[in-house]
Amino acid sequence: MVDVADNFIVIHNKFVVIHNSAAFAIDNLFRLAIAFAVSSRLRGLGAAMRNAMIAMGFATLAALAVPAHADVHIGVLMPTSGFAAGFGIEEQGSIDLFMKEYSDLGPAGKLKLTIYDTRGEPAQAISLTKKLIDGDKVTAIIGPYLSGESEAAFPVANRAATPIVTPSSAKPGIAAANRPWAFRFSSTTDKTDKEFIAHWLKKQAAPIKNVVVFYDGKDAVSSSDGKAVMPAALKAANVNVLDSISFQTGDLDFSAQVTRAKALKPDGVVVTALFTEAGHLVAELRKQGMNQPVAAGVELSLDHKFIEIAGKASEGVLTAAEFNRDNPKPAVVQFVKDYEASTHHLPGNSSALMYDTLFLMRHCIMSTGVTGNSDADKVKIRDCWANMNGVEAPIAGPVMINKDGDGVRQPNFLVVRDGKFVVDN
Repeated sequence: MVDVADNFIVIHNKFVVIHNSAAFAIDNLFRLAIAFAVSSRLRGLGAAMRNAMIAMGFATLAALAVPAHADVHIGVLMPTSGFAAGFGIEEQGSIDLFMKEYSDLGPAGKLKLTIYDTRGEPAQAISLTKKLIDGDKVTAIIGPYLSGESEAAFPVANRAATPIVTPSSAKPGIAAANRPWAFRFSSTTDKTDKEFIAHWLKKQAAPIKNVVVFYDGKDAVSSSDGKAVMPAALKAANVNVLDSISFQTGDLDFSAQVTRAKALKPDGVVVTALFTEAGHLVAELRKQGMNQPVAAGVELSLDHKFIEIAGKASEGVLTAAEFNRDNPKPAVVQFVKDYEASTHHLPGNSSALMYDTLFLMRHCIMSTGVTGNSDADKVKIRDCWANMNGVEAPIAGPVMINKDGDGVRQPNFLVVRDGKFVVDN
């Protein structure tokens, strides 16, 4: 090792600039420049002039040696058209709000998002996942929204060794089947439904011994919940399922299904469906005089749209959600205020899940030193999600991701009162 000046050293014939206590190797071009600076051509100059020129050269080289980080590129998949567009609209509100405040990544530059519309279709989710990875060269993907989409897209990202995190899909087993690159911020229905059913039964004035289950046979999580997860939770609570009645995403007329259920005279009704179908179904229940208590699964999600569709029939319907917009936590109060000011409507479950997922992705980028879109950066993000335990998200609070890649949190139980969902304590 030979000291040449206070600002650089030579190690094994390589020049290294010392700048702000950090060392930066200089390539051959810079080596030649420095060699000229200390050559005999400058020896004829006065000492003051020579030292000034050398100091200027080192300052320039040190500035050039600071690594220029690329912006970090993240893909987002969500439905902004089609039957699930309402969810995408909710998510877009959170994206706009988040990017306004948190797009700066410090040394890593800016957070750049490429957003594609999946239309709620699994085939579209597959092709867009490939496009984000192969064409856009993203470091990670947030989305898709629905369980059916995630079930299709996760294997693509997993094979391509690209981290993918759905904010919202809740069908059990999807992330576990696509280790180690697939994650979800949301909890799964098998972690939620048992507690939810127990709470619903406890809140009723009269015992519920027999129920009818309505489920969407086309939507992945609604189908899984209606055929397997909810019946298991009901059985554990000693509640008998008289019948399981299916319908399809997009159905608007539920008169035949409700007539069939009415004849069985159940004590209660369980619905696992997205907000549109659930809204029309509940309206038909009340229209035909079925006033039994209704428990609606987490698939309901977009709560204000459900209430708009079901109208007064929505009163008393109970559901479970990860987001409680009446939470007095200052960060939640501020989020609700800012979201409403920005979008002119209140945030729902979809809004909160997307906001926190973006926040945690940014946390992983900044805390692990991600600086671009390399394979090494993908590994850093993957490992950050895999080892997440107690990281504070603005809305959800401390976040834990389990060994299956799923979020683990306690649900909120919400009931419709006076045209809005409120906490049912």
